[in-house]
Parts: sequence; structure tokens; C-alpha cells
Amino acid sequence: MAGTFTVGALALAAEGANAVGAVRLTLLPDVLEIELVRAAGFRSGFVPGSVAESVEMRVPYTAVRGLVRRGRALCLALDPSIASPYTRFTLARFTYDPREALARAYEARRRAALSVVILPAPLGLLAALASPASLVSGLVGRLAVGLVVAASLWLLLREILRFATWGGPGSDRLADAFEVALCQRLGFVPVATAPFAPPPPPPPVPEASLPAWARAPLLVALVAALSVLGISFFQRYGKPPEPSALAPHVPLLVPGLGAAIRAPSPADVSPGESRLPRCVCARAASPLWNDGLPVLEVLLASRPEDGSGRVVPSERRGYDFDLSVVNNGATRLPDVSVLVTFARRDGQNRRVGVTERGLYWGRPLYPGRAIKWNVKAPGTEMRIDPPRLGLLEAGREPATPDAFFELSRARQRVVRIHAAKMLAYHRDPRALDVLTSLGPSTPDEEKVLARITRAARPVIACDFAPSGGALEVCLFNGSLSPQRVVAARTLAEGETPAQRAPLPVVVPVHDGVRVAVPLPQRPTPSELELELDAAP
Repeated sequence: MAGTFTVGALALAAEGANAVGAVRLTLLPDVLEIELVRAAGFRSGFVPGSVAESVEMRVPYTAVRGLVRRGRALCLALDPSIASPYTRFTLARFTYDPREALARAYEARRRAALSVVILPAPLGLLAALASPASLVSGLVGRLAVGLVVAASLWLLLREILRFATWGGPGSDRLADAFEVALCQRLGFVPVATAPFAPPPPPPPVPEASLPAWARAPLLVALVAALSVLGISFFQRYGKPPEPSALAPHVPLLVPGLGAAIRAPSPADVSPGESRLPRCVCARAASPLWNDGLPVLEVLLASRPEDGSGRVVPSERRGYDFDLSVVNNGATRLPDVSVLVTFARRDGQNRRVGVTERGLYWGRPLYPGRAIKWNVKAPGTEMRIDPPRLGLLEAGREPATPDAFFELSRARQRVVRIHAAKMLAYHRDPRALDVLTSLGPSTPDEEKVLARITRAARPVIACDFAPSGGALEVCLFNGSLSPQRVVAARTLAEGETPAQRAPLPVVVPVHDGVRVAVPLPQRPTPSELELELDAAP
């Protein structure tokens, strides 16, 4: 890059720095030139040594190892194998003339720091002793005056020290310019314009046609006029209709009965479903989470993976599978450790040949993220002991739906299935899209995918409770149109056969109704499959 730029700065005695004093920094086309105008070596805990007088260093830009901000200071680090004798600078109080200005600034900063330590207490004591008795009373009053004066002087001198250290707005602008220029030479930012060209002046602001004193009254008058117009509009066109207009037109088949029989009210003609008790479902009742979800989910995948989550040992090689863990919680885990124990049985059915595999992840596991290990061990049976982190509950919220949607792009199929399950747990419609992206299902995973599909549908059932000879159920509609449920069906579990019960009920938009389903109460089903009316 053509062109040069020169700036001077104070190298402060800060943690990590190894030089103090005044330096001049010049950005040449190919190298960075550092001239130690008045600088000395520095090491934390030691007094600075001899002062260098105009020592020059030239290093290529590839030797720059770090350029970071620490408060208002700019920290520059160089490669010690290329630059010498000083490689770490904490720079402040940037100026164009470092030799004299920085020398005076260094002395001013030293004196200001000494004044902050020494002056407040003596001056506060002097003010307390010199205060007249008519203004203060007793020892407590004089002590209060002394503390106030000392605190005020300390704050004032601290501001003076800050100005002597940082140099004010002009120094900040030069520091920003130096940082941008060095970054451009390092290739971090594109070069669009001259890095040190002054910014273009702002466009002229047209003068207001109204005087300043008239703007506020005009605004108040405009708001009042709009309010009056709005009230008048709603009073004229927003009146509720007369009660007689709400009653439907009922023709009189027999003359003379109109006075004896009143017209039905809206409550009488409204469908019966609207009078059902209202309810809300946070999520569908499902065996996937009826007993709670663990904060740390352990997932297994055989090789080759079939999505079933089961692993079977080989007679010759034992176990060879992938073990993944997913952080279902909303807080990150500092580390993760899992213990897997393998064993086999002898002729007397005793566990022998115990082998342990300790799995450890030493970095944070963020919400909705997964990690994976490949595990190989001999044996015919195994036991997995993950960290006991408990279940997701009111005080331990799950990770966000966006985090689980990102998880749906994982390589392992069993992890993508888990992401779809957690999206259904959140009632996120993207769960069905993730299930579609999985493609054809294997026989071992059909049951899990069917449960996720039922839990992700727009109309779900939850909160089962026996009542009389039926089962009370809350039906919730999360879609944008009313849904008519025509039947509810239990699913076969073990030796319990599936049963179907007709249930003609309309569930309103984004609302729920509580209904009694003629299904057996015992055993209480873990989930229901709802049949919707396909007609529009």
C-alpha cells in the first residue's frame, strides 16, 4: 500500500507490556517503523531500567501478532523472534509530535498520579481545620467537611490524571486512525478511501419554515384535532347494533304466536361447542416426554446407523457404536463426562471381563448443541452413567427452537430425529419440515417418528383425567382456522388394544376446549390420535 502515516504515543506501564515512555510509529508501505524516542524496558513488579534515546526498530507487518483494545488504550504485540528489544506496547495519548509533547505528557502524567495519592488527604484536613465555627459545628462537622473536600479533590485530580494519560478526544481520533491504517496494511479491512481523509461535512440542514416557538402549539393542536375526529368516527360508525338486529329472522308460521314466542338469542343459536370449558395445551401428551425430558440427552447410533437408537454387540468384536449427548437445557454446561461400563456373562451368569470407557468433553456445551464419541469395547452388555443433571422443569427451561432447528442439520440421523422431537416439544411447526427432510423411515424408527408427527400436528390432545364413565381431554387448535374433530383413538400399548370413540367437536382458532371422550379410564392412555374432518 502506498503512502505513509506517522503518529506518536505514550507507552504505559501496564500488565503485559515490556516498554514504557514515548514512541513514534510510522506505517511505511512494506514495514512498520517504531522509534523509541524516550523509552525504557518495563516488567511488572520492577522499576524501569535505563532510558533508550532514539532507538529505531523496523519490522515487517507479518510480525504483528496482536492489535487489541483495552479500555481506551491500544495494545500492540510483535513477534519476539523478529522484533527486539521491545515487543509489547500499551499505547495511549496519541499525537503528531511525540518528542517534546510526549515527554511533557509523560511528566504531567507522573505528577498527576502523584497528586492523586498525596494531595486529597492533606487538603481535606486543612479545609476541616480552616472552616469557621459559624459554618461547622463540632468534630463531626469538621470531619464531614474534610471528607467532602478530600473526595472532591480526589475526583478532580483523577480527571486531570485521565486527561494526562489519554489525551482527550484528539488522541482518541488518532488512535482510531492508526488502528484502521494498520488493519488495512494487515489486510483485515478493504481500502475504500484514503484512511486519513477528513470525513465529508454533513449536509446543510434546511431552516424550518416555522419559528421554534410555534412548533409545540401546532403539534398539540394537531394531536387534539386527530383525537376529536377519531372519537367522532367511532361514535358514529362503531355503535353496537340494536338487540333486535342481532336476533335471526324467524318467519311466523302460525299468526298470533309472535308475541308469545320470543326470537332466540345468539347464545341459544350458537353451536354447542362454543359453550364447552376452555383450556390450553402447552404441548401434546406423548410418551416422548410424559415422564420428563433430561437436561442431558444420551443418544446411541449403531454402525452403519439405522436411526433406531439401539446398538447390538458383535460376537467377535464386541461393541462399536457412536455415543452422542445433547444439551436440552437453556444454560451451557461447563464440561461433560460420561462413564460406559462393558461386561459379559460366564456360564454361571456372573458379570466378568468388566471394561470401562470414560468419555470427557472439556469445553462448554452450549444449549441445543451436541457432541459425539466413537466407542469400541469388548463385551455383551453395557451400562451408561451420564451426569445427573435432572429433568427440564419450570426452573430449568429448554433451549430455544432455533437452536434445535440448527441441530437438525447434524450428520447423525438419530440426532436429527431428536431435533425434530424437541421442536415438537416446543410446538414449532418446523418439526414437520425436519421429519420430511429425513426421507423414508426404517422399521425400527417408525414408532418414534409417528409419535413426533402426532405431537407436531396443529390439533393436539393433553391433560387426560378420568371423569365418570369417560375420559376428559383438552383439545387445542394451533392452526389459523377452526378444526372439526370427528373421533379420538387410543394407540395399542402392550396387551391393550386400540379403541376409537366418535367425537364431533369444533375447536376454535388458537384456543382449546375440554371434552369428555367415551373411552375407558383404566389404563389411562399415554397419547391420543385425533381424526379431523377432511372437508373444508
